[in-house]
Order: sequence, then structure tokens, then C-alpha cells
Amino acid sequence: MNHESTIMRRRGFTLIECAAAVLVGGALLAIFQPVMGDARRGARMQTSQDNLRFWGVASGTYTSDFGGLMPAYSWQPGETHNFAGFGGLKEGAPITLPSNQGGISAVGFQETDLLRRLTGRAVGERKIRLYQAPLFPNRRRTHLVLADHFGFGAANRRAADPQDRLLLTWQRDPIAFEDRGVYPTLKGTQFGGDGPTDPIVQRWPYSSSYRTIPASYSVDARIGSATTIGPVSNSSNFFTSGNLPIGNRFAIEVAFPAQKVFMFEWHDRHSSDQGLWYAYPEAKPNKLMFDGSVNDLATGGAGLGFNPNDPDNPESFFYRYEPLSTEPPPVGDPDAFYPVSFRFTRNGLAGIDYSP
Repeated sequence: MNHESTIMRRRGFTLIECAAAVLVGGALLAIFQPVMGDARRGARMQTSQDNLRFWGVASGTYTSDFGGLMPAYSWQPGETHNFAGFGGLKEGAPITLPSNQGGISAVGFQETDLLRRLTGRAVGERKIRLYQAPLFPNRRRTHLVLADHFGFGAANRRAADPQDRLLLTWQRDPIAFEDRGVYPTLKGTQFGGDGPTDPIVQRWPYSSSYRTIPASYSVDARIGSATTIGPVSNSSNFFTSGNLPIGNRFAIEVAFPAQKVFMFEWHDRHSSDQGLWYAYPEAKPNKLMFDGSVNDLATGGAGLGFNPNDPDNPESFFYRYEPLSTEPPPVGDPDAFYPVSFRFTRNGLAGIDYSP
């Protein structure tokens, strides 16, 4: 009996030994947890940079395939195109685009056609609805032009920053998002009421964490009284539409490819836990340059940008961050204004964002 008790005592642990093991384990966790967190953050940042490189290669191939044109919505007012779902036919039928609503209307038709074909939702109750809000496709879904050309899916993980968890969730099940939300809101106004039939709600899962600079699909600056796409001072979410043509920009027009931003993360989600809007000077959003390189240089080191509809004004154009309810909150004063920076580079495609 005494022999068995001795064996059992040898096989077990005393309370002191258990407490020591817990303390050592806790100390090791405290040491390695920040390292593991940094490793995960670094891996996600690398994935985001790889995403941008992917779109850079796709854009370069598209440009080669289309005689030097940069990827952009290309339908123009008054043209006739096959429009998916038109006439109740999934494959669609020819439609002549309105000629009295400018290029914005044509872009709305083309984006709807792309989404219907890429998702297979061209007819029926869950079809993608036509939507023609000013420049909504260009701001958030220029990548769909590439998805269509190369046969990528509409809800493409490459379009999402790996830290943009909400977008990744929406991508996994767009129908569930339409049915249940929660939909992005702005100033207390919900973007859409009836999810399954609301055209804005339908489009969120097919958006991107990355933005393409407007100069890649619009004229660099106003010409006389004719205006181009430009920023809005009281909100980062909208553009002025202008009345100059949209599309038909050539890669050869980029004067300094290694110094000019092409695509960029709308939020720097890697150097800050809560995320930083790209225009904050301390933000380090990943950026795809026109030469295909990727960097995370601070926005504060870039040129201040300008208003392309006031090109002779030597001052930059400043605007306010107006986040959606699903986006990172403002840092500091929510009413502060910041330079547009590389989103609207002075001189457009001929300009420089980062000096060597």
C-alpha cells in the first residue's frame, strides 16, 4: 500500500508545480503573442500587396490586349450593345444606350451587364437591378472590367484586403447579405431598404477594398468650360461627375510610371488596429504604381494633389473623411479636412506622387 502511494505521488504534480507551469506558460505566451500577432499582420499585409500585384499584371495584360487602353468602363452614350437580361432573356438582347445622360448612364448599363453575366443573375426576382448613380461603379468596382475580360468571379477575394473582414464575409454569400444585411449606412441614412431588390445593396459584395485613381478613366483636368471627374469637399464618398468623356485613357500617357499611383487601399488596415483612411498623413496604405511595383509609403510623403476642375489653383484640394458605418472611424477631429493627395494627382497621368 505504501509502495503504491509512492508511485502515485511520483506520477502526479504538486500544486506548486502546477502553479509554476502556469506561470511559465503565461510568461511564454506574453512573450510570443505580440510576435505571433506581428507575424499574422505581416502575412496579411503581404497578401494585400500580392492582390495589388495581381491586378497590376491583369491591367498590363488588358492594356496589351486593347491597344494600350487602360482598363475602364468603355460603353458610350448612343451606342448599341447586348444587354444581359434585356427583354427577359438571360443572354440579353441589343439595346441602344441613352444619348442624353452622358457617359455616367452608359457606365451604369455596362456595370449592370457585367454583374448580370458574371453572377448569372440576369433575370428573375434576384436579378441584378440597373443602377445609374453618378460614378458609383468607377469609385468601387472598376476591377469588374478585368474580371469580365479574364473570366474571374464577380465576388473575387483578390479584390478584398485580407483585413477587410466584412467585405470577405459579404463575398462568401452575397444572397445572405442582401437578405439580412447589415447594410452600410451614411449619416443615418441606409443605403437601401429592400435588400433583395435594392440595386445598391446588391452591389456591395462585388466592391473592392482597392480604389483606382480617377485619372485612369477620366480626363486629367477641365478643358475650358468642360469639366471632368473631381472631388467633393464635404465628403470622401462622392465625385463631381463633369461632362467630359469617360474612358479611353492610354498607358503611354503616364509620364512617370514608377512615381505615379494607380491603385491603392482605401484604408490602411495594417499599421493600425482600427484602420486609417488613406488620406491621413500617417497612413501607409499599400499602393500599386503604374510600373507594377507595390509600396506602403506614408501618404504624408506624397504630393498634395489638386482639384482637376480648378487646375490653375496652386493650392491642394482638401476634403473630409466621411466613413460608412462599416468602415473604420475617423481619427482625431472628425470634421478635419485633408489633401486629396495621390487620388487626384496634380497634372493627372502626367504628374508625380512620390519623388525619387
